[in-house]
Amino acid sequence: MHYKEIINLYRKIIQNIFNNRIIDAIYDLNQFAGHEGKQYHTTQIEKLKETYLNILKHSFINIEDPERDKIFNNLKKSLLELTDSIKESLLTETSGLTIYKLKWSMEKRLEQQSEKAFSLVQNLTFDKELHHILKESQINFSQNVDEDKHISRQDSIKELFNYLWLTDYYQETEKKILKTLNTSEKIPWHDKGLLVSALTLSLLRVFDKNKFFALFDFYFTKEQQVWERALIGIVLTLYKYDDRLDLYPDLIKKLDELSKSSELGKELETIIIQIFKSKDTEKITKKWEEEILPEMLKMQPKIEKNLDLENIVPDQFMEDKNPDWENVFKDSPDLLDKLQDFSQMQIEGSDVFMSAFSKLKHFPFFNEMANWFTPFYKENEYIDLISEKEETNLIPFIEQLEKSHYMCNSDKYSFCLNLQFIPESHKSMMMDMFNQEMESMQEIAKDENLLNQFAISKSIITQFLQDLYRFFKLHPYKNEFADIFKWRFDIQHKKFFNHLIKDDQIIRNIAEFYFENKHFNQAVDIFKSLETKDTPNAELFEKIGYCYQQMGDYQEALNYYKKADLLETNKTWITKKIALCYRYLNQHEKALEYYKEAGKAEPDSLYIQAYIGHSLMRLERYEDALKYYFKVEYLAPSNEKIQRPIAWISFVLGKFETAINYYTKTLQKQNNEFDLIHLGHVYWCTKNPQKAIQLYREAYRLLKNNDELFEATFDDDVQYIKKHGIHEMDIDLMKDYLKTNLDQDI
Repeated sequence: MHYKEIINLYRKIIQNIFNNRIIDAIYDLNQFAGHEGKQYHTTQIEKLKETYLNILKHSFINIEDPERDKIFNNLKKSLLELTDSIKESLLTETSGLTIYKLKWSMEKRLEQQSEKAFSLVQNLTFDKELHHILKESQINFSQNVDEDKHISRQDSIKELFNYLWLTDYYQETEKKILKTLNTSEKIPWHDKGLLVSALTLSLLRVFDKNKFFALFDFYFTKEQQVWERALIGIVLTLYKYDDRLDLYPDLIKKLDELSKSSELGKELETIIIQIFKSKDTEKITKKWEEEILPEMLKMQPKIEKNLDLENIVPDQFMEDKNPDWENVFKDSPDLLDKLQDFSQMQIEGSDVFMSAFSKLKHFPFFNEMANWFTPFYKENEYIDLISEKEETNLIPFIEQLEKSHYMCNSDKYSFCLNLQFIPESHKSMMMDMFNQEMESMQEIAKDENLLNQFAISKSIITQFLQDLYRFFKLHPYKNEFADIFKWRFDIQHKKFFNHLIKDDQIIRNIAEFYFENKHFNQAVDIFKSLETKDTPNAELFEKIGYCYQQMGDYQEALNYYKKADLLETNKTWITKKIALCYRYLNQHEKALEYYKEAGKAEPDSLYIQAYIGHSLMRLERYEDALKYYFKVEYLAPSNEKIQRPIAWISFVLGKFETAINYYTKTLQKQNNEFDLIHLGHVYWCTKNPQKAIQLYREAYRLLKNNDELFEATFDDDVQYIKKHGIHEMDIDLMKDYLKTNLDQDI
């Protein structure tokens, strides 16, 4: 089977199991196993099928079985695990994917090892206890290894990384290895951090509760630089396997234990927010490349956008937030302002380096899977090799780089690896500039109290998630991995989220982050979960309404704005929002009512006056609408866009001189095809068909002779043309005349 076929059938079986369509799942699982051809899997399927048939038989004989639900859940669990196992077997043997070729090779070497197999950890030379465990289990990773031959410690770590990553199910040996790794004081933090990364990748690949337990153990040990990676692994894998949790009571107990950790709420808040910051990296990169950089370099002039009727007075209120809301994230930067705001984003954890360092992942260093996750530390063998080759003393620079909280580990290695290709004359200057920048960042961090213990943990979380982001986006074989940053990450719908986070303030903070960063779908779900817990709260109702508004659900937005209206004392903002919703729901009488109410509080608001005019126009109260448009023109004579609706209404009312005057003004600024058509109508109604035909032809030209669009625009105004004395037959003749005589002069 091809990779896509394997994955599609796997997903179908898993979904059928979760939907309790067990017979369908068993049928497809038999087909799945048939492609693999392993008898022991087929035998397991038959046993599970027999169990299910017994459940079916006993369910309808009026005998109550108190164990039935438990047996049924165990059956589902066994089916899921068996489906996982067959999927991995098929991918290893038939997919042809590079990572599964590596897995196949490793499994074959393990099968062929001799009784005196050379222990991997013997070569690490840093932990005798771990060496003893692996030697007893006779695990050997290297082919044709002479016992006297020394394998570098770095290579041994990479082999152990691959072993933990590519092992499907952890048995006693793996459990002992991980326990020793976790508890040993002799194993350095950077090795533990790397191997926790392998554990996370392995669990993302294949579900195994023992892997979960190992991650929990690393978290509870609370070793700096290790527990942060373990908790990220827990969050990601809980999200992926949320549907399975109810089938594993022992995992639920672990979640209960985890939920009692005093700092867990803040830690989870940090991870969830940082995941979304990572998901927004492409937006940040795009803004840097398309907005900030061009502005800095003065490469592009500003281009004015043409505004339509809705933007006569810029409808910023559509996006406008209530100025009375507390801004939970006061320091969130605006990328369109100043360059220092970009630095502020860097401090707050936004991934501002992706664009620059994405081009520096081609070094042989990154050919090794483990190196994408290796924490940056100055004793690393690769760093030593770079330092030895350089004339410039890199040690102070590397020490400074190791301390930096604002660049992920992967980018730090890229930076150092790239140094060897920079001329010596430029190298010192560049490192001096970098050191100054780092010192400046450290000063800002001190000013903002970012160097406390929890802030350091936040930076570790940020760096590791950015390492993960680079792996899933830039690794040469990225298409062989399911990209976790493409997940919706709608944690508000996940059981584990509600199981772990009990503090409503933490939940509110997460919702506020979503809200401030325009993830309105996520924000509204969490805000609504708080609606039933809090006492009636105007700001909460306003924000729920605003989320629905941004999602285009104006009816729900209106419902919540009205709830807020009952509680809010400063009602002008809400009144305008209610009017806006009625406008988009095409309830113009109600919109007019609320716009007029808002106008009492803000009589000189151009926005309100314009939209009172819009509402009146849509209600065909043209004389009244014209008064408001003239008022907007009077209050803002430089606003040329108000001339268009004045011209159009003047035409509708038969005020042809006024219409000609205003359309002429608008066309002097911009040759607009719709204005040309409308002005053509005016001249035709004033008995000047030749001038009308000239204008219609110019509109046709601008519309690239699109008959359908021209006629649609023309026909919108037929009722007014007739009203002003043009016969229906003449209208039909005019349209045909224009079609057949476009290239002739009158």
